[in-house]
Parts: sequence; structure tokens; C-alpha cells
Amino acid sequence: MKKLFGTKRLLALALTGSLLLSPALAAGTEEKFPAVNTYSGYADVQETDWFYQNAKLCYETGLMTGTDVGFEPGKFLSQAEAVALAARVGATLRGETIPTLLPEEPWWGPYYRYLFPFVGGPNYPEGNAGRAQFLSILYDCVEPLLNPINSVKELPDPDLGNIVPVLKYYNAGILTGVDKYGTFHGERPLTRAEAAAMVSRIIRPELRISFTPADYSPFTAAYLTPDTVMFDTGITAEEYLITVNNAIAAWEAALGDDFNWHYIWTDGKSVLNHVKEDSLSALGVTARQGMQAYKDFDVQVYYSRLIDLTGKPLQPDYAVKPGELS
Repeated sequence: MKKLFGTKRLLALALTGSLLLSPALAAGTEEKFPAVNTYSGYADVQETDWFYQNAKLCYETGLMTGTDVGFEPGKFLSQAEAVALAARVGATLRGETIPTLLPEEPWWGPYYRYLFPFVGGPNYPEGNAGRAQFLSILYDCVEPLLNPINSVKELPDPDLGNIVPVLKYYNAGILTGVDKYGTFHGERPLTRAEAAAMVSRIIRPELRISFTPADYSPFTAAYLTPDTVMFDTGITAEEYLITVNNAIAAWEAALGDDFNWHYIWTDGKSVLNHVKEDSLSALGVTARQGMQAYKDFDVQVYYSRLIDLTGKPLQPDYAVKPGELS
């Protein structure tokens, strides 16, 4: 019986791998990955799907051939499948061959032995592959191919998001994250569609994506994530902070140099109260519907931190016009 190991050990092996691709081998990926199969389509892949070209290319080049029920784009890639896919890419780039399957060896054994020749084993790659794990396995093979087309300097992720190898994938147009802010979520299991997208963008530079992450500073300033639920109606921090920023910007534009949180408007209410009320009204909710995240939110502290982070007040691109202020 082979010894079992999980995600952390396979990730560690990947990060200490010894197989490097020389710069000379980095050129001409299209010639190294020619079409070897004729794509006839998957029942579960439509031409309108974002991953259509990726799944098609991976099939044509023989890197991924689907399952017995289709491509299964939403299915998680197993660690064994991740090892096999990374080995196919690395061996093809180097012009090498995968070792022969040994008697009583599992199907993934030769791929594992190719990637990790000095480990002794093979050890069973257990469970699903994570997003960071797969890119780490690939990194030594493809690093010379990661020519930058973007200028992403940091990501929202508190842990893996800002390490250099991950940023190199973003700047090469291989990754754009799971949302418009570029969030990596490296701990999440990798889907087959995501794996196909990553690999196809590596071997076909024309498929790479120019990407500039949306401004994440409001969420940093608010100590919130975009998907934090603020109200029992399901309104998230993304919706709420946009509305709060609109209200603040409107009052700043209306009052100019007189803007301050305690300025009293003609109706006897302070700017602070108006910002809170205007935001709730625009969202169609009441303070009583607020979840704990809303109750903990301090508008003044938030805006002070936002200015500290960005170095400037909000731009006057707001939904509520000064003439509409109550």
C-alpha cells in the first residue's frame, strides 16, 4: 500500500521541484503543442461558455480529453489529474517523454515520477487539487514563458495573493482571479474549466488576457470583503460601499470646503446622518434590517481610512446629484 499525503505535501514538493525550462525551450509553444485530435465538441461545453476555446484547445493538443460523461467543466480537478496535466505540459516543453507505466503502478504513477524523480514512491496524490497548488506544480516548467503584459502589484488575498509566482501568472495574462478585484483564492479547489484556461493561456499567448484589477481600497478601509452580507435582504458590502461613497461624494460636491461630518443642513440634520440615511434610502432598506457587519460599520472611520489609503477624496462620480439632496 502506498503512503498517503495531502495537499500541503504536494504543494511543498512542487515548490522545491528541480525541473526547469531553459529560455531556449520557451519559444515556439504553438509548434510544441500542435493539434493531435480533431475536436468534435462536448455536450456540456457550448460556444458561448467563457472556457470554450480553452477546453477545445486542451482536447486538440491532447492535454485534456474529458471524462466518460463529457468535459465536466465544473468538476474539481483531482491531485492525480493535476500531476498528470502538469507533467504533460512540462515534458512537451522540454521535448521529453513521460516514463513507462510500471507493473501494478497506478495510472498517474509515471507522471508523478516525471515531476518528482527524487522523492521515492510514488506517493498517492490524495483529494482535489487547489488553485495555488496546481500553479506551483507548473511554475518551474513554465516560468520562462510568463512574459508580462499586465502590471498587477498586489491582490486582495491576505495570504497567497501577493507572492511573486502568483503575481507573475497575473502579469502574464494567465490569471484574472475569481472576481473583478483579482482575488486569487488559492485555497479553493481547481475546476477543470479553470485548469484548461490556465494551461491554454500558457501554451497559446494569444489567449492571454489584459487585466487591471478594480479598486479594492474601499473594502480594505472598511475591513470587509465584497461579498460580506450587510442587510437581511442580501445586500452585500460591494453594493453598500458604492452607495455610501456616492452619498459622501454628493455631499462633498454640494458643500465644497464647508464639508464636515457635523455640518448641519437646512433640515437640521448633520451631514453624517444624511450620508447614513441617503445610503439606506438608495438601497431600499432600513437600519433595523442591518446585519452585524452593518452595525459595526463606522462611516467616519471608514472614510478617514479610505483617504489614508488612496491619498485623495472620492471622485465626483456619484449617483445622487447635489440638487437631489434632501
